[in-house]
Amino acid sequence: MFKNVVALAAALLCGAASATTTLLELSKDGSGQWSTSFSATASGNNSFSLDLSSLGAGWSNFSLSSLIVTANFSGNRGYDVTAVTLDGNTVTPTVNASYPGPFGADVWTQGQQSLSAGLHTLVVSGNLVGGNVGFTGSLSVTAQPVPEPESYALMLAGLGCIALAARRRLGR
Repeated sequence: MFKNVVALAAALLCGAASATTTLLELSKDGSGQWSTSFSATASGNNSFSLDLSSLGAGWSNFSLSSLIVTANFSGNRGYDVTAVTLDGNTVTPTVNASYPGPFGADVWTQGQQSLSAGLHTLVVSGNLVGGNVGFTGSLSVTAQPVPEPESYALMLAGLGCIALAARRRLGR
């Protein structure tokens, strides 16, 4: 009995150690825009992490522009995406027609969504059906630059000038 418990514990530990999270590397596409792509061929939960704090302190107001996960069937081979979550929130499938046969496809999309600076987790769950075919995905993030202190000083000086002009007009 004791040997069975030890063997079960060892198996669970080995299984937990093999469940890894892949860090998504963002590449800058333009001013305030980043994107990345990802893929996997394993059945079960495939975890990816997105670290927006790595973009630097000069950016704020992060927004997910798009998230697309696709999988296809060709003959009796394919990948059936069963769930996609971002930070535990379910992404709704646009097309969910996975079945073995001449054609099948899964398309999961998520539009605009505010994101905080920090670490985010994307999980794509599914089943590999015959062969070594997986899913692919892409995601885009936009951000606004944080204004410099000089911008705030200039804005306050302008508001002060407007207030002074309004006060002079009232005094006439």
